[in-house]
Amino acid sequence: MDEKLPEHVDVIVLGTGLPEAILASACSRSGLSVLHLDRNEYYGAEWSSFNLTSIKEFLQEDQNLPTTSQDLLEKLKTSPEENIVLLGNREIIGEKKAEWIREEFEEQLKDRYRRFSIDVLPKVLLSRGAMVQTLCDSQVSQYAEFKLVDRQLCPVLNEGKIELNQVPCSKGEIFTSPVLTMMEKRGLMKFITFCTQWKLKQGEETKNEQGKEILGEYAEKSFDEFLKSMGIDETLRNFIINTIGILETNPNTFEGMKACCDFMDSVGHFGPSPFLFPLYGCGELSQCFCRLAAVFGSLYCLGRPVQALVYDKQNRVCAVIADNQRINCDRIIMSAKYVPEIYKPGKSENIERICYITDKSILKGEKEHISLINIASLRANSQISRIIEAGFEVFTAPKGFYLVHATGSSEDSTSNLEDLLLKIFEQNEIEPIWRLKFDIKSLSFDEKNIEFPENLTISPNCDAFIHYSKVIDQCREIFCGIWPDRDFLPRSIKKEEEEAEEEAEDETENIE
Repeated sequence: MDEKLPEHVDVIVLGTGLPEAILASACSRSGLSVLHLDRNEYYGAEWSSFNLTSIKEFLQEDQNLPTTSQDLLEKLKTSPEENIVLLGNREIIGEKKAEWIREEFEEQLKDRYRRFSIDVLPKVLLSRGAMVQTLCDSQVSQYAEFKLVDRQLCPVLNEGKIELNQVPCSKGEIFTSPVLTMMEKRGLMKFITFCTQWKLKQGEETKNEQGKEILGEYAEKSFDEFLKSMGIDETLRNFIINTIGILETNPNTFEGMKACCDFMDSVGHFGPSPFLFPLYGCGELSQCFCRLAAVFGSLYCLGRPVQALVYDKQNRVCAVIADNQRINCDRIIMSAKYVPEIYKPGKSENIERICYITDKSILKGEKEHISLINIASLRANSQISRIIEAGFEVFTAPKGFYLVHATGSSEDSTSNLEDLLLKIFEQNEIEPIWRLKFDIKSLSFDEKNIEFPENLTISPNCDAFIHYSKVIDQCREIFCGIWPDRDFLPRSIKKEEEEAEEEAEDETENIE
């Protein structure tokens, strides 16, 4: 706490969640001086992962800031025209509750508590998505490892029971799948061919307009209605919408087609599945980007009381006060958690999160799998609903145990997300060991209608989307909007030189 912070930096970033980590690394990588502060003692904020020991810190996190003397803050002003604005401490994680269902395991697992890695917001990575591309280009990928999500399950409601059928992703899997009839396999291959042709007919610059034009009157109609018009039966329609179209929930035809193309583009890139999952959990990603930022000079300080902003007479943020020290800056980027209370948020999205520890897989198999299930079709008024099961394969649980994550968002206050999960447990004779439940508030601020200082930027919110492409695109847009003359996490010169050398060697071999 006594370590003195720099007197001036180009950019101060408040919060170490994934969006803040991405933006901090982009700033550092482009040559800007960065100070990255967090009130928490850990990285990641709402994008973090915890073991069964450190989860107590997450559950007991105090929302009340220590009182700050206004007189002391006033003394840190360098001009009478400056204003001190206290930073907020908004509640992002709410209604947290953890409990041991099978109490005997609390003692039995004590020496293995640290082998669990419980994600606050678990997602998957699309193999050819924006996140994977950015990880590879920026070389952040050298700090992380991933495994294929090797089992995607399609839920089917049959006489009151939820049947889980394994989804074939590659062409080889489709032809050998026992789930689909021969007619359904032909129909699916016909649809995949149509998707490929639809994508090829679009020009790069006008692809959205051309894509909609090809679909004609169905472009804005429901995807299900379009599939009906193609003569696809109900079973196969549900299969396409719930699995291949998992990237979009309740899509129109254009959105559904785009989602299917993105899904199929990623199949075969690293393996038969289009999705990847990080070893040790999704909380690793924010730490990886912070590590890149540190390599390029970003200074990190966790557990530091961050108290207030200093506004100058032009209503610009000219400094941040942290632990009673003034740090001058040209730009500030902050998580929604830190936004001063004088600014009122708009409508917030509520993300429902449930996590169970079990000692049996959600669907018994010959080996352990990393499983993904889209259950949106089983919920009324649901926007996004999924289950991710992971365990020892990705080092998020000790051998023989699993973490089953349910994530959902709903337009109304009623939810049957946990009921569906418990029904799946009951049908597969699974007795959960431990349970964690909480909500994540995705706060939104309309920066067009709120008079924020022009050099203050709020980082992207938590979202319930299944993968990370949205947050990467949002961070890129923010960075390029502020610094249009700088590159967003560009490819390293060394990597470009290595690739050029490889190409030259290949050409030489071809000549010989």
